[in-house]
Amino acid sequence: MKQIITAKLKLIIPNQDKNSLLSTIVAFKNGMNFLLKENYNDKSSNVKTIHEKYYQTLRNQFSLPSQMSCSVERLCADITKTMWAKFKNQNDKAILKTIPKYKQLNAKYTLNRDITIKTENMECSITTIDGRLKNIPFKGWKKHYEQIKNGKLCDPHIIYEKKNFYLLLPIEIEIEEKTPKQLVGIDAGQRVALTCVSDRETKEYNIPETIKRRKTKMSKLREDLQSKGTRSAKEKLKTIAKRERRLISDVSHCISKQVVSDFQDAQFILEDLTGIRKNIKTFRKDKEQRRQVEQWNYFELQNKIGYKSILFNGIAIEKIDAAYTSQTCPRCGNISPNNRPKGSEIFHCVNCDFKENADVVAGMNIRLKGLIVNQPNVRELN
Repeated sequence: MKQIITAKLKLIIPNQDKNSLLSTIVAFKNGMNFLLKENYNDKSSNVKTIHEKYYQTLRNQFSLPSQMSCSVERLCADITKTMWAKFKNQNDKAILKTIPKYKQLNAKYTLNRDITIKTENMECSITTIDGRLKNIPFKGWKKHYEQIKNGKLCDPHIIYEKKNFYLLLPIEIEIEEKTPKQLVGIDAGQRVALTCVSDRETKEYNIPETIKRRKTKMSKLREDLQSKGTRSAKEKLKTIAKRERRLISDVSHCISKQVVSDFQDAQFILEDLTGIRKNIKTFRKDKEQRRQVEQWNYFELQNKIGYKSILFNGIAIEKIDAAYTSQTCPRCGNISPNNRPKGSEIFHCVNCDFKENADVVAGMNIRLKGLIVNQPNVRELN
């Protein structure tokens, strides 16, 4: 079983070379925004077509090296493909009316072409618009050093943040696959963040109240700054947005780590949350409760559970269709919206009078669907 992890490594750049590398990253960003804008009318996701039309412009106007120009073209094609995929899934024409923007100071490099990694002494050489930077050391987590030496390296990114340069290096590592001894259904609920149901126990994982209060404080501060609309207020809004993203990511890491640790021999059955932001309905009257539900990143939390389950337990997750998991009775199989009235936290089957917490029932149904998916093929038994 293979799993890709990303190591964040700090580059130790000499002072005389920092401007050269920063200029390269800025040129990459400007080239991306130019190409996304020019390609907006065609909306082409064909790399060959984009290359024939814009390669020389990227080379001449932005002074990008040859390989980085090709990286800009491929990344533009990927963003356009993603845009088309969102349009097909959500059927929302507004997606195609907005020109994508590349906002981060983030340049994509191609391994063994415009960047070379020396694993024996943890150094790299990097191509810039002013030439090659050689023997650039990097430092990071010691465990990542072992994975860099033993794993398969993929194309990295170099980002610039807080006056430092970082190498984001994807590493493909081999994990011993294990056989699960139980299935755990996980429901991303509105009352609690996650409800995990197995044949042995039920556990709930919620966002700490201190985190909720911090998010509430950030939300009120954001409203005040938005009403001002000044340049300094907009800069402050960007800072708050980054802080809130880091906060949510940290909580997701903590919750997912706890879930994976609590069920080390289990395969997790998760809902396919495609289009959840468009389909979710929150019936809570309290504005703050609705905001907490709608701003939580369920997809990020699922991804973290998925890769941690493989990395630490050697077991891949399974995703199932989430349709009717909150309306189906796990005892008699009756499906009815009346089983769970709008906004109710209690599931009450109108057919067999079964009562239980709504999030627990959803977790039970998700687990039952996982049992069906994991059943061996009937023809193989014959």
